[in-house]
Amino acid sequence: MALSRAQRRSHSTRLGSGRRVDQRGLTLVELLIVIALIAVLGGTVLMGPGMLEGSRLKSAATLIVSGVRLGLARASTTGRPTRLAFDLDNAKLTLEEADTSVLLREHTKDASSGSAAATDLEKKAQTESDRILQGPHAPKATFRAVPGFNSSPDESGPARSLGNGVQFISVQTEHDDDPRSTGRAYLYFFPGGTTERASVQLKRRGDDTGMTVSISGLTGRAKIERGRVDLPAPRSDGEASEREEP
Repeated sequence: MALSRAQRRSHSTRLGSGRRVDQRGLTLVELLIVIALIAVLGGTVLMGPGMLEGSRLKSAATLIVSGVRLGLARASTTGRPTRLAFDLDNAKLTLEEADTSVLLREHTKDASSGSAAATDLEKKAQTESDRILQGPHAPKATFRAVPGFNSSPDESGPARSLGNGVQFISVQTEHDDDPRSTGRAYLYFFPGGTTERASVQLKRRGDDTGMTVSISGLTGRAKIERGRVDLPAPRSDGEASEREEP
């Protein structure tokens, strides 16, 4: 049945209106949203590597804090001294346990005073005198890695890696007179819940600002601080003040 002229005109008007609706462009609000999304994605691409390595640095500091807590708990539970071994050259960390309950605290400098012996005979006499005065020595403790500390499926062996791009700046403990930046350093934990004062400084690749894990000797508290925080010199009332820490 043929359509009348008025019906054809009405039908054409409806079709044209539909086409205009379908061809509507973006509004100003939608355009602003698209621009904002592009800016966010662009910033993520540019700053992504730095943000990722910053996250790894915090994870490495948290790993050390966890190692301190586990070392304290292990020493108190087993009655054997425990230590964190820092591999400064390879940026790795190992938790180790002594095979005996007796451990003599070591020091990296000779604390003896007085003038040195001049002749070989005097040196031998001084050595023998020191041996007699010190009395019998307990056998030196040996340490073995604590199983289960390395829980990362991506690594083998007892050592934990600090993470890609994270390095040690230095480690200084109470028995070290100077910070160590190469080789190995040790932080000891003793039965009864005590440890040594220590400063562990970390950095990420391309940024020397760093981050520090500071450990309290009496409380065993480990806290993460921004920047490089050196181990403070001992004071006459130094360790007593740590009891007031929250």
